[in-house]
Amino acid sequence: MKFVIVALLLALGLASAARAEEEETKPDLLLIIAQNEYIHEVRLGFLPYYIVWGRKGPPLEKAARTTFRKSFDNIGMCESNEQADAILWLESELSYNPMMTTYYAKVTAALFRADGQKIATYTATGTSQDFYGSRIVDGIIQTAYNRALGQIGKQFANDEAAQNAIDRTLAKAPCALVTLIPKLKE
Repeated sequence: MKFVIVALLLALGLASAARAEEEETKPDLLLIIAQNEYIHEVRLGFLPYYIVWGRKGPPLEKAARTTFRKSFDNIGMCESNEQADAILWLESELSYNPMMTTYYAKVTAALFRADGQKIATYTATGTSQDFYGSRIVDGIIQTAYNRALGQIGKQFANDEAAQNAIDRTLAKAPCALVTLIPKLKE
């Protein structure tokens, strides 16, 4: 008799946990970052002095994954035919002012629904300070991108219309189709 009661309670507990999981699941997100930002380093600073080289892609991706982990279950990269509930297209600018020893990161994030309709565009900047010639340039660039994407994450968290526009019931188009949408400067 005790075994039956324990089994019944366990089954009820698992069923309620499964229902809670279904209710609390969050949408999936795919990131689009230009391949050039992973391959090519950008020159930061002024010629002929104060030149620092850095890549934009890896720190931008890491900052985006960290920032949007709270709002989305699975965050992946758009390679070609992947599908998700939302697509975030990230573009960035990176510069360095050697006189102020400051790195500047500007990020523009365009959020799209699964069917390719644009939901919102967010823009933010982040800074990080370090002296010239630092051997930890990648960490300093990462800090600038973390700050910029932290602001974008706050903008998204405060934008209820954008959150409600992510419809999980829509037919999902391949994420690479979003890159075919002509860019409209706002």
